[in-house]
Amino acid sequence: MIIDLRKLKASGKTETDFYFEFEPREGLSSLPEVTVLSPVKVTGRAVITGNHSMFIEGEVNYVLSGNCTRCLEHTEKECVAEFSGEAEENDEECYELVNDAVDVKKIAEETIILNLPVNFLCKDDCKGICAGCGVNLNDGICKCGK
Repeated sequence: MIIDLRKLKASGKTETDFYFEFEPREGLSSLPEVTVLSPVKVTGRAVITGNHSMFIEGEVNYVLSGNCTRCLEHTEKECVAEFSGEAEENDEECYELVNDAVDVKKIAEETIILNLPVNFLCKDDCKGICAGCGVNLNDGICKCGK
């Protein structure tokens, strides 16, 4: 979704709310065997802050699907990540504004990437599997005593 600063000004508005859904691109998740399911939902607000700048804030709702890093069981987790910041041209510390327009889908994808967990766990206290006998320690007791 593109928010065009010039079109927003031409409509007589100084801010706009937005909501959209999109299909995540292949390989968005860098975690092995973990994918981002469709649809990714994005809500937020954009406010004009200057002649060639705007403030954007919002929330990305998505589901990660894959195998737990510890026990290898398939799991899905609903995730919510927030984003906010200024959008300006030629400023590396801001969201990218090109020809007075900002690509909110790109911001949403970056937000997902920055909020990916280091380990994808089925639950925070996952016990994993026994290295000796392979029992899922969440479901039972180790049979080999290691």
